[in-house]
Amino acid sequence: MTNALRTAGLLFLTLIASCRSSSEQPAAPPAQPPGQPASASTPSPIAGYDVVQMSDGGSISGVISVSGPIPKLPKREIKKDPKVCGTTARESEQLLVSSGGGLKNAIVIIQGVKRGKAVPASLQDVQIDQKNCEYAPHVMVMPVNGEIAVRNSDPLLHNIHFYQNDDSLFNIAQPNQGQVDKHKLDKAGMVYAECDVHGWMQGHVAVVDNPYFAITDENGKFNIADVPPGTYKVRVWHEYLGDKTSDMTVNAKSSAELNLDLKDLLAAKKPGAEGGKPSTSTAPGAPGGDKAGDNKAGSKEVVVKMKSEGSSFKYEPTDITIKVGTTVRWVNDSDNKHTSTDDPDMEKTAGEAVIPKGAQVWTSPFLSNGDSYTRTYTVPGKYRYFCRNHGQFGMEGTINVVP
Repeated sequence: MTNALRTAGLLFLTLIASCRSSSEQPAAPPAQPPGQPASASTPSPIAGYDVVQMSDGGSISGVISVSGPIPKLPKREIKKDPKVCGTTARESEQLLVSSGGGLKNAIVIIQGVKRGKAVPASLQDVQIDQKNCEYAPHVMVMPVNGEIAVRNSDPLLHNIHFYQNDDSLFNIAQPNQGQVDKHKLDKAGMVYAECDVHGWMQGHVAVVDNPYFAITDENGKFNIADVPPGTYKVRVWHEYLGDKTSDMTVNAKSSAELNLDLKDLLAAKKPGAEGGKPSTSTAPGAPGGDKAGDNKAGSKEVVVKMKSEGSSFKYEPTDITIKVGTTVRWVNDSDNKHTSTDDPDMEKTAGEAVIPKGAQVWTSPFLSNGDSYTRTYTVPGKYRYFCRNHGQFGMEGTINVVP
């Protein structure tokens, strides 16, 4: 074979290989099908929840209402820092109902959703502000394992305290105007906030594990969009009334309605409960709601009231002497949460807890206004106890148990 023919043959084979290579290039990846993981540019900030593209989602909307006579809750007395907080008593924020019966600030949460729409940016940058001696917003939502920014916009000291069930999550003083502190909340559920300095300042944070939630507006309306088709339990939570769960089915590209009248929850409220804090902020099974009367001579029960006046906290009476077998009932008669604690492992200052040999340590749940806690004493001796929140501010008491 001549060199010319050999060269021509090589060129021909090269052209064939080139054409074949071009024709075998992989096609562009198909469009992401519904319900498949979204692109890496939309990661989920919530552990255990996957962000996916939603093309067939439905929705749940409706009205949360309360029918019948609506009680007028007591106003909140302003007792401190009048230059900033004013002196006029403020209306309660715990039960806001429109003229048509719509319930404001109810939180609607679809439970158990593990994958779906992207988590909105507003849920990833949450802040509670202390402004004009109020929490703004009063009710809010944030993702589990997210950080909440706590801001003090007032030119005075606020001491913000977060609780979840019977856990004190954090308790910080913010003496400086403009001060911001961030804290991570790593457990889903309802969180209660209050200011230890200004007891009328109260707020609530729902910590959620998916972005399917809504807060009702002033007319009780809500809407939750882009819900994956399926059957769910939908929880409605309200700070004063409590919570209620309903089963809901959402079909693809369809709207389901949830209209709830919470009149049964209102009817179940105990007499005298108006103005008390929500049961969700007290440990399950904690004693509460049964207000005690004054102690009578010779009674087997002695009542100790928990009092707050501005930044002054105390037990009243501070010192008592009782006989073996007597029961002490602590009743929270203030806006702040208090405990009765005689556990050396919980004291912040050595010597706050004193307990006789053979006696058992104790700590009550965090008690809200009107809640009570009882304990019967069978071991004689001297007991010194304190409030887990305010022992550092001098809230201590003593019990002398005599045979």
